[in-house]
Amino acid sequence: MNPESPAKVLIVDDEPKNVRILQIHLKARGYAVCTATDGLKALETVKAEKPDLVLMDINMPKMDGFEAVARLRQAKDTEFIPIVMITALRDTHENRIKAIEAGADDFIEKPFDSLEVLARVRSLLRIKQYHDSLANHNARLEDELQMARSIQEILLPQNGVQELAGCRVASRCSPEMAVGGDFFDIWEIQPNRLGVFISDVMGHGVSAAFVTVFIKTVLAEFQPQLGDKPAHLLEILNTRFNDMLSSRLFMFATAFCGVIDCTKGELACANAGHPFPFLYSGPQHTCQVVGDKKTGNGLGIWRDSTYETSTYPFDRFSQLFLYTDGAYEIKNAQGEEFTAERFQRLVSAGAGRPVAALLNSVSEAVDAFAESVPKDDDLTLIAIEVAARNGT
Repeated sequence: MNPESPAKVLIVDDEPKNVRILQIHLKARGYAVCTATDGLKALETVKAEKPDLVLMDINMPKMDGFEAVARLRQAKDTEFIPIVMITALRDTHENRIKAIEAGADDFIEKPFDSLEVLARVRSLLRIKQYHDSLANHNARLEDELQMARSIQEILLPQNGVQELAGCRVASRCSPEMAVGGDFFDIWEIQPNRLGVFISDVMGHGVSAAFVTVFIKTVLAEFQPQLGDKPAHLLEILNTRFNDMLSSRLFMFATAFCGVIDCTKGELACANAGHPFPFLYSGPQHTCQVVGDKKTGNGLGIWRDSTYETSTYPFDRFSQLFLYTDGAYEIKNAQGEEFTAERFQRLVSAGAGRPVAALLNSVSEAVDAFAESVPKDDDLTLIAIEVAARNGT
C-alpha cells in the first residue's frame, strides 16, 4: 500500500445496485475502486489490480465468497489483504462463522450504512498500512542480515574438510540466526605447525556477530606473535576486550587457542573459559578432556586475568575435537537437553575415525536429537588430525 497514492478497494458483488452504491461512497472519499461480479473474477482482479482491501459478497455465481476468501488466504502474496464480507440480514450465524474460518476480517450488512462502511474501510486500511510498513522494514532488515552473513562467512574458514600445515581439519559452523557469535580460525604458522582458535561470544545474533569481527581483527594482528604461547595471545585478546568493549558494554566471550606441531608431535594450548576440547590418543584408544585444570576466565570478564599454556602429545594417531556449548545445550521437542556428558560419550564413540566421518556422525546425532526444533544457540564443531595419519 503506497501512502502517496489512493488506496484501492475491490468490490465483489453480482448485484449492480450494490456495486454502484459502494462505488459512489468510496470514490467520494478518494478511494480508487475496481469491481468483480463473482469469486472467480475476484481472484483474477486481485492478481491484476493488487487492491489494498476487498469487499466480498457471500452468495455469488461460479464461486461464492467463502471459497474466494479461502483461496486468497492460501496465497502468500494475498494472505494479508483485509477482506470485509458483505452479508444480508437473512444470513445465518453459521454463515458468519464459516466466513471467519475462511479468513474474513470483518462484516457489513445490506442495506449499507455508508458511514459504517467507510469507518470499517478506514480502520482496516490503517491496519494494512501498518502491516505493509512492518513488512518493508523486515525486508530491509533481512537484506542487511544477509549482507552481514556474507561478511561473516568471509571471516570464517569454509565448512567442510581442508588440509593445512600438515593437518586435516573438518569443520561446521551453524549460526542460530543469519549471523552468530561463534567464531573460529585456523592458520599455518609454519610448515607442519597449525594455529587453531575457537570462541563463543555471549548471546547470538547481530550484536554477537559484531564482536566476532573485533576478535578476528585482533587475532589477525597478533597471530604472527603466537609462537608456542597460546596463553599470551589470549591475554592480549582479553586486554583488548576489556579496553574496547567491556568498559562500555557487558560483553564477554569464551575462547580456546592451540598450536599443533606435527614435527614435534605436540599440542600447546590455553583456555579462556571455553568448553573443554577432547583429545583422542590412538594407541591408548582414550578420549581425554583438554585443559580442565588450567582454564582461565572468559575474555572481557577481568582485565588482569592470566592464562596458562599446557602441552600434550599429538602424533599421527591423535585427534583434537573442538566445539561450542550450542552442541550440547540443544534441546529436543520434549525440552530435554542433549547435555555435555552425552556429547562427550558421542565424540568418544566416534573418535579414531577420519575427522570428516567423525564430524558427520556427531553432527547427525545432534541434529537427530533436536529433530525439527529450531536451535536457540549457535553451533560450531571442529575435528583435527595429522594429514599423514596412520602413514597415509
